[in-house]
Amino acid sequence: MLRTFVTTALRSVCRQSPAASSLIPLVQRTQRATLMTLCRPSLLPAPCLASPAHHQLLQLPGVLTATGSPSNTRNVTKFSLVKGKRKTVKAVLKRFKRLDWGAWIRTHSGRQKKLFKKSAALRRRLKQHVFTNATQSWLLDKMVTNYWRRPKHFINDPYKPYHSRNEYYATQSKTFKV
Repeated sequence: MLRTFVTTALRSVCRQSPAASSLIPLVQRTQRATLMTLCRPSLLPAPCLASPAHHQLLQLPGVLTATGSPSNTRNVTKFSLVKGKRKTVKAVLKRFKRLDWGAWIRTHSGRQKKLFKKSAALRRRLKQHVFTNATQSWLLDKMVTNYWRRPKHFINDPYKPYHSRNEYYATQSKTFKV
């Protein structure tokens, strides 16, 4: 019930009414004019800002950055438009692995770049994985859904020895007496 309510509310917000669509060009022109006055240095004349070379800088924020490439955002979707559910951030699944006891591991950054410059000891260390700290693990847990937080069992899993952590009391596996 709540899911359908949220979904219909989001869809109604995303739809544009005919009266609102006539206001959009006016709002965009106002934003561009405001952006022109904010970007214009006081020492330069105004016509040079209207040149095609400066056109990229005058576009609205959020669409393109100053370099002309789309801005990267990896935000979590809290309510999807179709079903109203949370969505997993796919970049987390590509870059990290969650162990059964709740820790996340990752590889070293730049581990395959310019290996000819690196010493043998550094190359050996770059092959190893690194744990994320508690804050990063908490953040990564929020960026994935419950499905990805549950333990996964694979045949011939190379991470099998690392899925159990019996040295620490909070992550010890429970022994059942029969």
